[in-house]
Amino acid sequence: MSWVWNLIPGECSVCGERLSKPIKLGHIGFAQHKECYFNFWRSTGKIPAVSIYRRLKSPALKTANMDCLRSRFSLNLSDGCPHECVYCYARAMWPSPPHGSYFIRSGIVDRVKTFIKRSRVVKPVYASPVSDPLASPELTAMMVELSQFFVDEGIPFYLVTKGEIPDKIFEITQNYPFFAVQVSLTTLDKNLANLIEPNAPHPEVRLRNLWKAKDWGVFAVLREDPFLPFLTDSEQNIIELTEAALDIEVDHIIGSFVGFKTSSPSHFEYLQLWFRENELEELEERYKALFFDKGRVFHGYRISGSKYRYPKLKLIRDLILESKKKTTYGLCLEDLDPLWIGNQCEGFRFAPVKRNSEQKFVPIEGCEGNCRVCPIQCTNRSVQLKLT
Repeated sequence: MSWVWNLIPGECSVCGERLSKPIKLGHIGFAQHKECYFNFWRSTGKIPAVSIYRRLKSPALKTANMDCLRSRFSLNLSDGCPHECVYCYARAMWPSPPHGSYFIRSGIVDRVKTFIKRSRVVKPVYASPVSDPLASPELTAMMVELSQFFVDEGIPFYLVTKGEIPDKIFEITQNYPFFAVQVSLTTLDKNLANLIEPNAPHPEVRLRNLWKAKDWGVFAVLREDPFLPFLTDSEQNIIELTEAALDIEVDHIIGSFVGFKTSSPSHFEYLQLWFRENELEELEERYKALFFDKGRVFHGYRISGSKYRYPKLKLIRDLILESKKKTTYGLCLEDLDPLWIGNQCEGFRFAPVKRNSEQKFVPIEGCEGNCRVCPIQCTNRSVQLKLT
């Protein structure tokens, strides 16, 4: 049994009885009895989510393997996420905890601070590409503390979240030019949102995040990401959501469809199981046909065919153009670049920062933050951007 299962409590958090670990259904792992897990969902409309602290041994800030993320540091405060979204990418990553649990990375705040204090060059910090930095009170408190530290040090950073952004973060970042907010939301239907993102805040909370960001003068991005075929990608749903974002006058919109990590069979298996448990069996065969018969593999994910995705993602672009707003548009892991409005997937790009002669971090002169086509050398090859 792996170290991941050794961290899981020996008693079911729902019924209190002893667990015989590991609890698996195919490739899918659970931190509770499978029956307790789904009975809890049926009775409460939520998924049980046990928080477990684990000491982080790897670097706190990393550069992701994906080309589009090489220009920034990735910061994940947890492994897994208490939102328990049914399409969750965090569950497809190593070391993924079983459903019904998530690992809080103990000591990560101090490790981030130490990393930056020892560094000469620091890339912008992306919180978070895999887990949500505001998914629980503990994680939110950690993110508030780090926000204050980043602002004090002059480190560019941004949040991607479904959680409620506390006013404290906006107060800390007031008039700070190196901060942005991205909010993930694919439907305004509360019941549908609860079905696919059981423990996440309701859509109106996430819209309020965008309103608040605009009121505080923060660059605001709506991530219509990821759409689930036959659930959240209807024309009516896309129009309602996009028009709500345009009313708020968000600065940028990102569109994307769900993909399933090919190296993690449980990613697709869990969604199929969820369909069965919620009497949506007809979607099982439709997804198999769409993703396996008519789809293909793109950057390690099995995606649906472009003929299916193109008209739906084009609808967002057309609504933006018709509105004549200044909102730009990008796509995430979609091979449909002609649909973009602008040339940046996230709508903004922060440059790395470098210590000056006064030991203060300042943006690197002449740097546009695009490390994939960098024309300058911001750091000597001997300088390693990691904690040693």
